[in-house]
Amino acid sequence: MNWSPRQTTSITVFMMLFGLGMLAILGFQVSSSYRAEVARVRNQTDNQAQLLALKLSGTLREFDLVLGDLADRVDPEALWASPEAEALLTAKLKQLPQADAIQLLDAAGQLISQVGSADIAPVPGNVLEALAHPQHLNRAYTHVDGKNGLVLARGISAGDGRLAGVVVAHLPATYLQHELGEARIEPHGVVQLLDRSGAMIAAHARSAVAITADSALMARLYAGKYTDGAAQAQRGGGNTVLASYRQVGSTTLFVVVGASSLDYLARWRTSTLYFLFGGGLLLAMALTMMYFFWRSHRLARHLKQKEARLNISESRFRQMIETIPVALILAREPEHLITYINQQGARTFNIPQAGALSLRAFDFYASSDDFAEQLKAVREALGIRNVEVRLRRWSGEVFWASLSMSSVEVGEERTLMIGVSDITERKRLELELKRRATTDGLSGLANRAHFMEVANQELLRAQRFNRPLALLMVDIDHFKRINDTYGHDVGDLAIKAVARLTEGALRDVDLVARMGGEEFAALLPETTPDLARAVAERLRQRIEANVVKLENGTEVRFTGSIGISALRDEDHLVDDLLKRADVALYHSKHQGRNRVSVHDEMITAS
Repeated sequence: MNWSPRQTTSITVFMMLFGLGMLAILGFQVSSSYRAEVARVRNQTDNQAQLLALKLSGTLREFDLVLGDLADRVDPEALWASPEAEALLTAKLKQLPQADAIQLLDAAGQLISQVGSADIAPVPGNVLEALAHPQHLNRAYTHVDGKNGLVLARGISAGDGRLAGVVVAHLPATYLQHELGEARIEPHGVVQLLDRSGAMIAAHARSAVAITADSALMARLYAGKYTDGAAQAQRGGGNTVLASYRQVGSTTLFVVVGASSLDYLARWRTSTLYFLFGGGLLLAMALTMMYFFWRSHRLARHLKQKEARLNISESRFRQMIETIPVALILAREPEHLITYINQQGARTFNIPQAGALSLRAFDFYASSDDFAEQLKAVREALGIRNVEVRLRRWSGEVFWASLSMSSVEVGEERTLMIGVSDITERKRLELELKRRATTDGLSGLANRAHFMEVANQELLRAQRFNRPLALLMVDIDHFKRINDTYGHDVGDLAIKAVARLTEGALRDVDLVARMGGEEFAALLPETTPDLARAVAERLRQRIEANVVKLENGTEVRFTGSIGISALRDEDHLVDDLLKRADVALYHSKHQGRNRVSVHDEMITAS
């Protein structure tokens, strides 16, 4: 492939600009992903710190409520160490499963009574002084008990507002350690519970990474300057710890959750390497595609030259077949690949002309067996003409067509020439005419002519194989009265209702027809007179129970009379059964209507 110097320069400049653009995009994406990863880690640590703070705050609030109730129930005038006091402390300890001991102290901090095995350090004097203040008698003070956990103290008020005593609950360090251990941290993450001075109360870490507490930051948190917590990045030793601070309620306790760059940057580096690898691969693929694009452009120019020469010889042929009002398809043998379809063909099969060139001729057939049979006929003779066959549009719709097919020589190849005319509308009209010729328009059942034709065939079959056959004649009682009272529209509703009830009471193999007016007939193959009577009785009950409701709310009820006849050896036509069933029907009418009569039983009875 020979390119001009101008083309070479243009392509080189374009490829350089494209490469620089891809590198800029990759750099921007790497920077953005780093910032997104840091933001995600900050949000994650803040959420964990907030959840831990809320949980510990709830625990302290629960302690406050229980201690408040205990302080209210202790008699400030009679602080004593007795079984009653011990029982009261025991009951309250059961309400605090997190605590391991509860004490009752006097105003000087001397122990009066204790429940639980924990060794609680004495309550500091500053706490006792604070509790003795009238404003602080009704609030619990929390302070650190060395390395053993937290102590919550609440004053007992005397009648004159003085401090009469103190109730104390101990929250062990094991509970705090367990709560912090519930936090989901990564291998180099850390969770700490600190007091206001920065002293560590409890901690949970999976490695040696630690957080240096920032007392000034916690002081600002305690002062309410940061309502949504605070975050801090601590760097040292090639590691950066993103720490989130949260105050535990209104106490002087703080939860700190830290995430190490040894964890989140490792994930970021891994994803970045994958991204850079993918970007580099994409860049290489893009450059390769550009090369093949220009190569295909060159080849396209050669193809256009050849196409121009071919178009000269094919233009007249195409102009001729494009104007034919018949769908025309050309398919190369022996693989039957479509090489051409005219505009009428594209409209007939609902497919673009170019789209059909990737298909085979039998793809347009509803059944490939039909194509195989017609292809065999073409090879055995010169061709086929005007054969009706079911074809398929590209949308999947099946339609009827008149098809002609022949095999011709085109150049050095053997080609199938297929002509198609859509005859769907003609077939629809034929089916509609057939339906009208065999179906009653009002009831939707078979009409009298169709019933007589099919019934005579069924009669011959039953006689040939010596099988039972029964026929029912059904008539609506007092049908003229319904028409005279409610009008012919209601009479039509009654006819439709009986047709529906009759079809519902019989089998699919039974033939039901409207013989005219309000009379119906049903042919029951493989049915004895006894079985026919049971079927007729069920149908009579359904007609009697049926109600036709009019728009004005009127309910129209009616009954039906039924006559039954069975096949005899001397019967030649179904007319013989119809006559006997008609006699039985009128017998039912004369006997009071709304009943079933069997012709052979009438003869026996007479």
